Amino acid sequence: MRLFDILFAGSVLLGLVLVVPSFDFKNNITQGAFWGTISGLTFAVLSVLNRKYVSTYLPMVIVCYQNWIATVILLPFLISKDWYLRPADFAWLAILGIFCTALAHVLFVRSLVHVKAQLASIIACLEPLYGIIFALVLFGEVPALRTILGGGIILGTIILVTIKRNSSRVTTR
Repeated sequence: MRLFDILFAGSVLLGLVLVVPSFDFKNNITQGAFWGTISGLTFAVLSVLNRKYVSTYLPMVIVCYQNWIATVILLPFLISKDWYLRPADFAWLAILGIFCTALAHVLFVRSLVHVKAQLASIIACLEPLYGIIFALVLFGEVPALRTILGGGIILGTIILVTIKRNSSRVTTR
C-alpha cells in the first residue's frame, strides 16, 4: 500500500462520515452506513481474492463457490424469520437473483482479468452516491447539505484517483 492509497481511503471515509446524519447506532442510516462500510471492506478483500483466482479458475466456478458460502452463512437468518411470499415474489426474486446478482457477479469477476481489483473497488465506492441519487429521483428525498458535501468528497476523490492513474499510465509508457 502506498501513501496515496491510504489518503484515498481516508478521503472516501470522510465523505461517508459526512453522509451519515448522526452517529447514533439506533439511527437506521447510521446502521446502514456501518454495515455498508463492513460490506465494502469484505468486497475489497473479495476483489483481491477474485483477481488472484480468476487466472486459474473460471469466473462461473468462483462465483458458485462464493454464493454457496454466502448462502450457508446467511441461511440461519433466513430460517429465523417468518416469511410470507406470493408466487409473483418468487418470480421477482428469480429475476433479481439471476440478472442483478449472479450475472452481475460473473461479469465482475471476469472483468478482473482486464481491470485491477483496486479500480473495481474505486467504482464500488460510488454506490452510496447511486443510493442518494435514486432516493432523490424515485422518492423525492432531497439530501441535506452535509450529505451533498460527503457525496461530493467521495466523487471528487474518485475523479482525482482516476486522473492520477491515467496520468501515471501515460508517463510509464
